[in-house]
Amino acid sequence: MTIICCQVQIDRLSFMTEKDVTDICVKLETGWPESISHEAGDDDGRYVNLFLTTSNRAETWGRIRSQMIESKLPGGELRNAMIVTMTGPNGWDDYLLLHHFDRTEPLDVLEQTTG
Repeated sequence: MTIICCQVQIDRLSFMTEKDVTDICVKLETGWPESISHEAGDDDGRYVNLFLTTSNRAETWGRIRSQMIESKLPGGELRNAMIVTMTGPNGWDDYLLLHHFDRTEPLDVLEQTTG
């Protein structure tokens, strides 16, 4: 199983609030077949982490991209405030960075043939 973490940094949002982000997380929890949980916190800035556990990481990453990053709403807002990471073969020791609000950060590529 793979764990994907979508971290939304609340202070980077223009018009959405922490409640808006947690409401999205709650809606996703009821609509996706994957195991999903979320937590909010403050560590040098407020954040909401959405954790997805999946056996099909390529499909789940595709859904995150289409529904949270590339969609007109809320994607435009979330794209500029979100970091998406995924466990690698050795867990978080060799995680993949799939999306970062700082477009200068080098991203890893998830091969579509993996499950």
